[in-house]
Amino acid sequence: MIEGESVLAGRRVYWRLGSASDAGVTPSRLARAWVEDIVRRRRLFAWRGIERVDTGTKPRFAGDPDADFSVSHSGAAVLVAVAEGARVGADIERAPFTAFDSRALRRRMCTPEELRGASNLPPDERQLFLASLWTAKEAVVKASGEGLARDFRSLGTAVPSAPNGCSAMGHLAVIDGGDAVVTGLALVGGAVIRTDIHTERVLRSHAHLTV
Repeated sequence: MIEGESVLAGRRVYWRLGSASDAGVTPSRLARAWVEDIVRRRRLFAWRGIERVDTGTKPRFAGDPDADFSVSHSGAAVLVAVAEGARVGADIERAPFTAFDSRALRRRMCTPEELRGASNLPPDERQLFLASLWTAKEAVVKASGEGLARDFRSLGTAVPSAPNGCSAMGHLAVIDGGDAVVTGLALVGGAVIRTDIHTERVLRSHAHLTV
């Protein structure tokens, strides 16, 4: 398990990345336990549990503190994030990234510009590019609360590809007004490589990201 913190839009995001196989529990159970442990160990606020107000909505902290969390797992890989004073999203995808070989999936997740760029890449590089693209978009829509109701074809990104040798690619996102501030976490050889922080205008279609 690797943990750290990132500052996005002036807000501290506490995160953990690891494997449920190492812990001997299900990914979902491990993710919830990690969220609770982050809150308690960091003394962020009084822990009262997690609740879901309505079916289909994102779970939230009980007691309505000014804080948010997000969890994601792919296979045994688990990523969680907790932030105070901001909406946060997290998403992780475990290698191999063969799901992105699907042309139908690429058409559903890419803007026209992204689709053209992906089509020009060799298969292995295309998988790394699309794994990064997908997790960045997932993190953004989790943070915004839109979820998969958002058409990814209208959500442009400019995040870098996942690095070679990456065993899991993840992203964190924080909503700041109409913007999403995004950073990547790539697991390579047991260490986490953090990518540059980008700001994305999420309330405008085909937005351009700037570093």
